[in-house]
Amino acid sequence: MLSFGGTVKLTRFLGGGVTVGMIPTIKVSFYGDATVSYQHYEAYGRLYPFGGSFFLGAGAGYATIRGSLKTNYPLGSFGIPGLPESVDFESEASVRTMMLSPTIGFFHTFGSGFSIGIDAGAQIPIAPSEITFNTAAPSVPAEAQPLVNAAVANNDEDVRKQLEKMGQTILPTFGIKIGWLL
Repeated sequence: MLSFGGTVKLTRFLGGGVTVGMIPTIKVSFYGDATVSYQHYEAYGRLYPFGGSFFLGAGAGYATIRGSLKTNYPLGSFGIPGLPESVDFESEASVRTMMLSPTIGFFHTFGSGFSIGIDAGAQIPIAPSEITFNTAAPSVPAEAQPLVNAAVANNDEDVRKQLEKMGQTILPTFGIKIGWLL
């Protein structure tokens, strides 16, 4: 994952900042034409209990996972005259979750402003997930619509269950920070 952010150290003991992170859209070849992407943003605070580099922190923000899958549904086995052998449909879905992210780590700034740090923590879902999805089958003949609707309904239910699971999963985090503190 690639993240960008800004950090400010208000006193020897207090700091804070914002982070925006993402995994660009990638193809998941195991699932054929499936793609997935991830992004998050958060605001955080840090407590430096000894006035040095060691810190305890917590942030709050949102994480969003988006995905799509193109599927070919066979119609030939139904024996309805005039139907094509198969139709394509595409499902797009996303889950957006509010999260709390506690961290522990070290962040040291040298005299020149060059800074380096390391931290570990977790992204913990703290609110119900917002789930959206859409399935479209643009090339379905009218006589095949009930058959495809049944397949789409089953597919949509599987997608909803997976998105609910993803929106409730605690994710461990590990970060290495390099930059300049002004």
